Amino acid sequence: MKIHYRVSGEGIEIVRCFGTDSQVVIPEQIEGKPVIKAAPYASARKDKEEIDVQTYDTDQIGQRSAEEKLLAGDAVEEVVFPNTMREIGRYIFYGCRNLKKLEFSDNLMQIGSGAFTVCGNLQKLIVHLQFGSKSCVKEILGELWQRMDVTFVYENGAFGGQKAELVFPGHYEEAVENTPARILYTQHHGSGNNYRQCFLAKELDYEKYDELFSMAVVMEKLPVLIDLCFGRLLFPIRLSTRGETAYQGYIRSHLEEIVPYLIKNEQTERIRLISEEKLWTPEGLDMAIECSSDKQKSEILSLLMNERQQMQPVRKKKFVL
Repeated sequence: MKIHYRVSGEGIEIVRCFGTDSQVVIPEQIEGKPVIKAAPYASARKDKEEIDVQTYDTDQIGQRSAEEKLLAGDAVEEVVFPNTMREIGRYIFYGCRNLKKLEFSDNLMQIGSGAFTVCGNLQKLIVHLQFGSKSCVKEILGELWQRMDVTFVYENGAFGGQKAELVFPGHYEEAVENTPARILYTQHHGSGNNYRQCFLAKELDYEKYDELFSMAVVMEKLPVLIDLCFGRLLFPIRLSTRGETAYQGYIRSHLEEIVPYLIKNEQTERIRLISEEKLWTPEGLDMAIECSSDKQKSEILSLLMNERQQMQPVRKKKFVL
C-alpha cells in the first residue's frame, strides 16, 4: 500500500492511501514518527489531489501491483487505525458506501464533523480500550442511524483481557401529517436513539444500557433481541443481577423462536450457553432436538441429546425379595 502523508508537528498526518485491497490498515509509524492524524476527506472522493505530500510505501520495492488504485469511496470496506491515531478529519469517510468495519483505540478522541456521511453500510466498530473506559463511540453512533455492533476490547485495568459485545439498534424518524389539523409532527421508530444516550462523559453506562432491554423487546425484531441477550450473557462486563435475569427470562420464554434461529445459523456457542445457564424447558429442549435433527446439524444434536440425558432424572431400581 502506498500512503501520501504530511509531517504534523512530531507526528504524521495521513492524506491518501493507494492499494489493491479494500481493507486499509494504517501503520503506527512512518519514517520513525507516530501516525497521529488523518486529514479531512482522506477516504472520500474529491476532484483534485493534494501535491504538498510525501509518499511512503508499505510494500517492498518491486512488489507493487499494477492494479493499485485510490482507496476512497466505494473502494473501502474496512479501515484499521493504529493505536497512535488521535484525530480524524471532517468528512473523512464521505461517500464510503461499502465501509462495513472500523477498528481503532481510545487514543482517538477527535472526530471531524460529517465524518460518516453516507456510510449507511457501516456495521461494526472494534474499540481497543488502553487507558480506561472512555472512547469516541458516542460521537460515531450519533452520525449513524443503522444498527451498529460495537466490541469494546479492554486491554488494561480490572477488565484487562476481556471484551464486551454490544448491539446498538437502528432507528429512524418519519414526518407524519395530521391533515385535518394541518399539523406535521415527527414520529420516532426503533429503540436505537435511546441506546445512543447511554454514554456519560464518553463512557458507556452499562446499567442504563441493560435497562433499555424492556423497550427493545417491544420495538425490535428477533435477530436484534437475540444478539442483545447473548452478547451481554456471553461477555457480562458490568452486567447486574437484574440485567442478567431480564436477558435469561427472555431467552427461556422465547425458546421456540430463538432456538430454530440459532440452529439455522449454527450458533453452537449460544446453544451451549442455554445449557450452562439452565434455561431449557422440557418442551423447548424436545423442540430443539427435533429441529436440529430435521436440519441435520449433528454437532448441535449431540450437544442437545447430552443435555436431555442430564435433565432426565436417574430412576432407581427396586428389588423385591
